[in-house]
Amino acid sequence: MTLTIPMAELIGVFVESLAYGIYLMVFNQCMSVLRKRHSRPSDYLVGTAVSLFILITAHLVVDILRNMQAFTADEAEPNYPSIYYGTFDTWQNILKSSLYVAVTLVSDAFILYRSFILWGRNYLIATFPFLLFIADIAIGVFWVYTLSLVVPGEDVFADALSVRVKTFYSITLAMNVICTLLIAFKILKIQKVVAPFKKGNDDQISRLVPIIVESGAVYSALLVVMIGTYTSNSPAMFIILNSMSPIIGIVFSSVIVRVGLGLSHGDSHRANGTLSSSRNIQWMTRASSRLPNSEQPIYSPPFQYGSVQVSLEQSVHTHTDGLPDDVENDISKSHSEHKSGSFRVM
Repeated sequence: MTLTIPMAELIGVFVESLAYGIYLMVFNQCMSVLRKRHSRPSDYLVGTAVSLFILITAHLVVDILRNMQAFTADEAEPNYPSIYYGTFDTWQNILKSSLYVAVTLVSDAFILYRSFILWGRNYLIATFPFLLFIADIAIGVFWVYTLSLVVPGEDVFADALSVRVKTFYSITLAMNVICTLLIAFKILKIQKVVAPFKKGNDDQISRLVPIIVESGAVYSALLVVMIGTYTSNSPAMFIILNSMSPIIGIVFSSVIVRVGLGLSHGDSHRANGTLSSSRNIQWMTRASSRLPNSEQPIYSPPFQYGSVQVSLEQSVHTHTDGLPDDVENDISKSHSEHKSGSFRVM
């Protein structure tokens, strides 16, 4: 049986509904983690989570409405679903596309900002992905505007609209691949820094899972599938397109959960002496190496989630020149109060 556009739209909404159910569970966990944080959660974490939830929910509602209208609005008209889905300038279709573009831009902004944070707020590193993000905004707006100009009967895979759509997906994919590689490389670098403080060897899967989850690699892979189905003129593209929004929510809410639990980088807040930067642990290592042999810090076995505890048991007066103020203050405070402090490394 040949897959038609109405059939693909119907299957797409079904898959989208299933994915949305999974997304609701992940979103609930995401908000629960952010509420229970000891420190005030970052605005960009809360803002991203809430924005995605509103947009993804609205996208599903519009898709269900479009399906109901396509298959029930005019049952007397032969092939009415094909006629309905072949009309692109309806307000429902324009709203659906606007919501999808908004979901994409919010997720792109999130992964771009995470790359920026992970690389120590390095503007040079973030410049090219940021320019791609600006281009993505422009093409996304142009795409939605073009929908209002499409006349009934135009081929969505061959006319001017397809050029905008392919350009939008291509720029989004390029930006996400770059950010994914930047994040993955940084996580690998951090794992290498933390490795000397761990006992035993992690299996390959335990090392790859954080990289895959935190880098948003799943989203980039879906974009490749989306572009592939679109360029092959396959109606299956509508299945991927409809289900993409909740899948984006699942991917990026999972990242927010890891950041909120303190299992990842990307959150500038710290609580209870927790430092979330690979540079900080390197500075701590340099500083501790300057202590006398009798007063060396004692490194305990890794905590749950791969944390590393640094216990300073004696009072030592050490000048740690070259360290950032917040790290030097943490060291001085730990020395002077004769207390153990734990520094979490992700």
